[in-house]
Amino acid sequence: MNWGAIVVAAGHGTRFGRPKQLLALAGRPMIAWSIDAFASMAEIGELVVVTEPEHVAAMQSVLDERVVHARTAVVRGGATRQASVQAGLDALSDGVTAVLVHDGARPLVRTGDVREGMRPVRAGIASLLAAPVVDTVKVAGADRKVTRTLDRSELWAAQTPQLALLADLRRAHSEALRRGETAATDDATLLERAGCDVLIVPASGDNFKVTVPDDLTRAEAVLRERGEHSAENDVLVIECFVDPASVDAVLLELEARSARVDEIDRDLPSAAVVRAYVTNAALRGFGARLRVVAGAGAIFTAHQPQSA
Repeated sequence: MNWGAIVVAAGHGTRFGRPKQLLALAGRPMIAWSIDAFASMAEIGELVVVTEPEHVAAMQSVLDERVVHARTAVVRGGATRQASVQAGLDALSDGVTAVLVHDGARPLVRTGDVREGMRPVRAGIASLLAAPVVDTVKVAGADRKVTRTLDRSELWAAQTPQLALLADLRRAHSEALRRGETAATDDATLLERAGCDVLIVPASGDNFKVTVPDDLTRAEAVLRERGEHSAENDVLVIECFVDPASVDAVLLELEARSARVDEIDRDLPSAAVVRAYVTNAALRGFGARLRVVAGAGAIFTAHQPQSA
């Protein structure tokens, strides 16, 4: 699958007190942390930042400095988040098959979580990162009298990225506009209303949104604890779902990338699965090549090996 990433950074920072997209966070503009995460992922071939008109040039500079292997674009946001995401969708090329939408104010997103979110995405199936709600949630009327208590075991706090096939998310946005809905703050909601199944992927505890100044201090502390890490040589497990007649061609492509094939399963009803280990750097461009050698219906997922 060829992934595109849309980073939405078009807010006014009302609760923060000022726009925060380019505020310094641990030595980098805050937006740069999520851009760095997505730019390090070989699966992502296009990266679009949606921002306010006055920040377009600055955002393009951030992208130019940090993104080497992906196509980039900066576009102006709309009056609502929904309109801003639509602008990002319009900026993706026809070569993109799947998309993730991420809030630029969540700088601590982990690539491992993103890859877990990518894995279940199929036609009609989307996903989002989320965290379980730990507080007891009360429902109250206008008079603040509690009317009921929700079962927190069923409650999740939605985060980003939110992930889907590009065709599904474009359809969800188009259907929302036909309904007259223009102010949705959550893409997963639009996907649900469009008939997609949306699966929750538990996120790491530090994928919080920088909303108030104290959050910035908290984020800096988390980043100091993480330290620097280069993802180029990370070894990933990839699973390719292809037509059985294409297996040999896929194996040749993997061999050219010095991948170590672990398993070939030809027993699925309509596809074969090729499982291999490959470095993140060697995986760059694989999605486009897979479509060439195995057809437009071929897909792959990637994730980090489970620790022993």
